Amino acid sequence: MAKANELYGKASRYLRRNGIEKTAVAVADTALSKPPKSFRYQLATTEELKAQKAWSSRFSSSIKFSLVVPAFETDIMYFDEMIASVLGQTYNNWEFIVVDGSRNKRLMDEIENMTGVVNGDRPAGRALSEEEVKNIHRLSADTDVSYDYDGCLIRYIHLTSNGGISANINKGVKVATGDYVGVLDHDDLLTPDALYYMSKALVANEYKAKLIYSDEDKTDAKGKSFFEPNRKPNFNLDMFLTNNYICHLAFIERNLIQELLFRPEYDGAQDYDIFLRAVKSMDDPDGQVLHVPKILYHWRCHPNSTAGNTDAKEYAYEAGRRAVDDFCKTMGWAVTVSHTSHLGFYHIEYKNLLFTTRPELGMVCGPIYKFGKLSGGAMREDGTVMYRGLAKGMGGYMHRGSLIQQVEAGDVRNMRVNPALENLYDEMVESKLAKNAPDYVDISLAFCKKVKELGYKILYDPDRKRE
Repeated sequence: MAKANELYGKASRYLRRNGIEKTAVAVADTALSKPPKSFRYQLATTEELKAQKAWSSRFSSSIKFSLVVPAFETDIMYFDEMIASVLGQTYNNWEFIVVDGSRNKRLMDEIENMTGVVNGDRPAGRALSEEEVKNIHRLSADTDVSYDYDGCLIRYIHLTSNGGISANINKGVKVATGDYVGVLDHDDLLTPDALYYMSKALVANEYKAKLIYSDEDKTDAKGKSFFEPNRKPNFNLDMFLTNNYICHLAFIERNLIQELLFRPEYDGAQDYDIFLRAVKSMDDPDGQVLHVPKILYHWRCHPNSTAGNTDAKEYAYEAGRRAVDDFCKTMGWAVTVSHTSHLGFYHIEYKNLLFTTRPELGMVCGPIYKFGKLSGGAMREDGTVMYRGLAKGMGGYMHRGSLIQQVEAGDVRNMRVNPALENLYDEMVESKLAKNAPDYVDISLAFCKKVKELGYKILYDPDRKRE
C-alpha cells in the first residue's frame, strides 16, 4: 500500500509539472527505463573475498583511499551499517573521515563501540560507561579524534556549527591524506570488494586516472533487498552534460579535489558540480576518467532520500542545471540549459551554430524510424544500432536512448556534417548514395571511421529530424 501511495504521489507531481500528454508518455517510458525485476545483487563468494585480500596484501601500499562521510543527525542504524561496510573491505589501505554537524557527538560513541578502538588510555573492546559518555560530551565542540583500526585510520571531526553539505565535506577533504578521495553518504553502503576493484582498475590503468567511478544499485531502508542496477556507460561528455550518471561510487585524485573543493552554492548537486569542474581541468578526459563496470555501491532508498523520492530535493535538480550551465559558460559556449520532463536530466540548446561553438564535432546524426520504432541512427563500431526497437518518443533504460551523446558512428541518412568535412562527405558518401541500393551501414561506418581518424567526435541527437 505504501509503495502504491508513493507511485501515486510521484505521478501526481509529474502531472502538475508537465501536463497529461507528457505524463502519459512518461509513465510508459519509465516502465521501459527500469531494469528487469529479476536482478539479484551477487555477493562475492568466500573464496573470492579471500583472493581479494591476498591481492590487496601485495598491492595495497600503492594506493590509499580517503572516504569522507558528511553526517548530520544520522539514523544510528544506517550509520552503523555504513561503518560496517567500510570496516568489511577486502582492501586494507584506507582512511575513513566522518565530518559530523550534529548537535551531539553520539556518532563518536558508535565508532568506538563498533570498532573496539578508542582515542586515549581507555582499553579497547568494551562499551562506553555512562560516566565516559558524559565526559565525551563535555569535550570542546571542535573535537577531532583519530583511531587506528587494523592499520587504517578512522577520524571523527565534530564541527562547531553545521555549515551545509559542501562546507562540511570540505572539512574532511582538506585533511585527507589518501591518493584518491571520495564521498560516501551517511546512509549508503559499500560492497565488501568496492575498494579492491577500484584499486585493481587504477593499477591496470597505471594510475593515469584523475576520476574513477563504478556502477551502483539501490537498496531498501533495511539494506537487505537490492534493485534497480545502474549499469553506467564509459565516460561520455555530452551524455554526462545531460545527467550525472557518474554519481556513486567515485574518487577524485587528492591534489585535484583539494584544489577544486565543493562549492556551497551548488549544494544538492555538489558532486555533479565538482565532477564537471574536474573534467574541465583534464587534458584528456577520455583517458583520465575511468569507469569500473561493476556494482560497488548500494544507494539507500527511503522516503527522505533522493533515491526513494525524486521530489524530496527538487532544489538539487535546479543546482544540477546551474552546474551544467556554469560548465558550458566556462567553456565559452553560449547556451541555454533547461530541465527535461524527467527530473535530473537536462537539455542544452546552443545559441550559435553548433560547429562554430564546438569545432571538435565532426557531425551530428539523428534517429531513423521504421513503423514507429528505431531502426537506425547511433551505431557501435561493428555497425549494430544502439537502442534498436525503441518506440518513438521513448528513452528506454535509464532514459539513455533520449539523451544527446557521443557515439562511435552515425547513420548518413540523418546527418549534418561540419563544414570543414563537406568535401570529404561528398567524396565518401554523396557519390555512393547515388548508386542503386546503397549499403547505408557500410557507407556510414567508413565515413565515421575516417572522421574519427581526423580527430573529430560524433554526436547523436535523438530529437534531430531528417532533412
